[in-house]
Amino acid sequence: MTVSLDQLIAKHHESLVDGIVKDAIRQIPAYGQAPLQKTVDRVERFLDALAESIACNDPDVLEEYLVGVAQERKQEGYAIIELHAIVQLAEEHLQVAIQEDVSDTVERNGLLALLQAVMGAARMVLSVRYVLSARAL
Repeated sequence: MTVSLDQLIAKHHESLVDGIVKDAIRQIPAYGQAPLQKTVDRVERFLDALAESIACNDPDVLEEYLVGVAQERKQEGYAIIELHAIVQLAEEHLQVAIQEDVSDTVERNGLLALLQAVMGAARMVLSVRYVLSARAL
């Protein structure tokens, strides 16, 4: 049985959100100071945009979400490293879900490679957005 990354995100959505939020609060000072529900909502929206982008095979879905997030977070005083950390935490939790859920080595490796590529693109979008907005100042 083949599982897609968006299906895996949907299957583990609640535990992914819980794990990412807990790690974000422990590891990223700004997220530790933010209201819990706000952090939960943000992680849920990120995972939803990620899953939709993958399901639709449309990287613009995730990029549009991330562009908005970068602008919003920058105005709130978040540093780019904090946004990269959220992407990293999500990637780590998704890697664990893939490792635990997918027994076929080829399928597992394919999902891990896809995840790495998508999250690398997410980090790039955030970085470019921060650079462009810094130049506009």
